[in-house]
Amino acid sequence: MIKENTMIDEGDQKLLALLQNEGRLPIVELARRANMSETTCLRRVRSLEASGVITGYRAEIDQDLTGFAVTAFVQVSLDQRVEAATDTFKVAIEREPWVLECYSVAGSFDHLLKVVAPDNKALSRFILKELSTYESVRDFQTVFVLDTVKLDHTVPLSPERRIARTR
Repeated sequence: MIKENTMIDEGDQKLLALLQNEGRLPIVELARRANMSETTCLRRVRSLEASGVITGYRAEIDQDLTGFAVTAFVQVSLDQRVEAATDTFKVAIEREPWVLECYSVAGSFDHLLKVVAPDNKALSRFILKELSTYESVRDFQTVFVLDTVKLDHTVPLSPERRIARTR
């Protein structure tokens, strides 16, 4: 949980930018690149972790090489007349390993899922034999990913928006 009084200064921003791109940097190298002492660097990183700004570290995996060549986004509408439909759906989705992300959204559907599968047939089976059988699912629509144009997990560290201009 992020503490309300967490202030991210320029030094923290440097550390966060470095760690988002290279999460395995040793403290010695992180401190050198951020131009601060190892002690200060370690204290800041631990503070960012304790305050909830840094939520974890992970390896980026090539899903094609692990056998999950298909990605799709599934828009799901729930039957709001079913009592506790949303809670039941969320609990069920949390147990689905092929669902990488699930967002509750506003608009013409209730949830947006990012789903991976080994192939189109497997994805179809998952949607038709699993997802559509959930008690509260009223409707769904699937959008297949043809190509990944941008995949970036780094969070901007400044609210300033940079506008790219073409000439």
